[in-house]
Amino acid sequence: MTRGQTTKDFILETAVGLFNEQGTAAVSTNHIAEAAALSPGNLYYHFKNKEDIIRAVLDRMHEEWNEVYVVPTDASFDLDVLRTALQRNFELLWRYRFFYRELGALVRRDKQLGRRHKAIQEQRQREQLALFDRLAAAGVFTWPRKRSDVEATLTIAWIVGNYWLAYLESGGEKVMPEMLQQGVELIVRLFTPYLNV
Repeated sequence: MTRGQTTKDFILETAVGLFNEQGTAAVSTNHIAEAAALSPGNLYYHFKNKEDIIRAVLDRMHEEWNEVYVVPTDASFDLDVLRTALQRNFELLWRYRFFYRELGALVRRDKQLGRRHKAIQEQRQREQLALFDRLAAAGVFTWPRKRSDVEATLTIAWIVGNYWLAYLESGGEKVMPEMLQQGVELIVRLFTPYLNV
């Protein structure tokens, strides 16, 4: 545990590391407690069960992603700003890769987690649409005339942004963090035709 870090945060950090390495099914609360050098009772003081830990990880992810989408919405927005925001997004995707690897199974197994994830996803998609609307209003972007085309473009970006890791892993080779840059560049290419600056 680092100086100033709470026990609860340390448990979450330890759990994320184990989940990333082994998957959630292979990791029990006892494994997490042992890796964190805590008694199971101390862990249960902070979290009722593994599902409670995974829900807390989702909340932490949500907080960290709040910082990713703080970008200028005026003429200072350019491809470099977009690329930097996307790189930060993919860094978080890598940090919490277990969640995206197992998303379908996690939300099916824990309905509360599923509802929370769906609410966050819908909120993020509304925020992204609003962000790009502001960029279009500022003359930074020229969107297609049909709103459905705008929404489709953002949906494609969302899918690549959230499932690029799964796509890479489905090829059977070991994925390294730097390979996520390919996903960044795909999304940049998607938006390049609409960018005016």
